[in-house]
Amino acid sequence: MGAQNPTAPARTRGFPSLTPRLLFSPRYFFPRQLLIRYFWTPKQQVEFLDAYDAIRRDSYLDVVESLTLAARSLPELQLQQRLRELCAEVQRGSQPRVAELYAVRSLFSGSPLGLNKLRVSHVKALSQVLFLTTHLPAFFLRHRLRSHVLEIRHLDRAMLRLGLGQLSEEELRAACYLRGLNSTRLGTSECRAWLEQWLGLSCKLQASEASLLANSMVLLSLNYPRAKA
Repeated sequence: MGAQNPTAPARTRGFPSLTPRLLFSPRYFFPRQLLIRYFWTPKQQVEFLDAYDAIRRDSYLDVVESLTLAARSLPELQLQQRLRELCAEVQRGSQPRVAELYAVRSLFSGSPLGLNKLRVSHVKALSQVLFLTTHLPAFFLRHRLRSHVLEIRHLDRAMLRLGLGQLSEEELRAACYLRGLNSTRLGTSECRAWLEQWLGLSCKLQASEASLLANSMVLLSLNYPRAKA
């Protein structure tokens, strides 16, 4: 017996052959919404991941603008100016260096840039980057965002111990995508290079600095070459 198409519904025993035509139509017309990623074709994977990335990228500039706004109320003038310049460079299309982000890490553990101190609009924008619903009270939004970011930080340390060379091309792409970078058009070497930068920041940060990690999903991805759909 030949192999069956995994995206096609199984025939229901005892029903006439017309039944599958009635059953498959929603999945046929809405594969992105109704089929899990396992069943997507390679072409659909690129198309659908690009579509999801386009949705979350709508919030990327909101994140940068929220950072710029929060920077105005920072008490340390030197670090305030450094963060404002960094945001301005990103808004002009530049790619920040990890060292620049690490230099302002102390700003992200207290008010107004710590995860528990961010404006609600900022928290919602970061939640959209992680494909998290924003229709929750502020307390739950902050708690859930922190939980997800710390989980990524935990996975980063495990990935560093394993070594990026042990990851397949698909795993490299998935790791980049999870951390905010659209990797559908990036080669293996490009994905590995970006992840090396990311791990160079993530694995140096303390849990109290998780807000910087969350915002870096945007800062390190927004202007990365060839990452836009």
